[in-house]
Amino acid sequence: MKHNFIYTLTVLLTIVISIGACSKGEKHPTLVVHVQERDGTLAAGATVRAWPGQNNTGGVVNDQVVDQTGTTNAAGDVTFELEGSVVLDIDVIYYRTIITTIAVTDTLSGHRVVKLESNRQVSDENITYETVEVN
Repeated sequence: MKHNFIYTLTVLLTIVISIGACSKGEKHPTLVVHVQERDGTLAAGATVRAWPGQNNTGGVVNDQVVDQTGTTNAAGDVTFELEGSVVLDIDVIYYRTIITTIAVTDTLSGHRVVKLESNRQVSDENITYETVEVN
């Protein structure tokens, strides 16, 4: 009788530990890009493209999972949800309107390379924050 109790307890503990270990899933990366001018002015409305760039054969990867484009919000931020580890080029185009006696549009651009990785972790967040200055 005592052996059945110990056996049952051991099986239950093994199941509980296994379930707890499985709850650590792979957390896919989220990329938050903050765009600003050199002087710190926020670049609201900038177009940001996060993409893998050209591969080693000279071709262009055209996959919506890793080639995403977004527009920055009023705070100069745009968020991209990705599905795995990847190295991305971040290209930014920002059309700034300068109003003097006439309205003039100035085109500013910026570039950055970032490496994102999927993590096995307990927390729910896997967020990378990058700032790109346009000039």
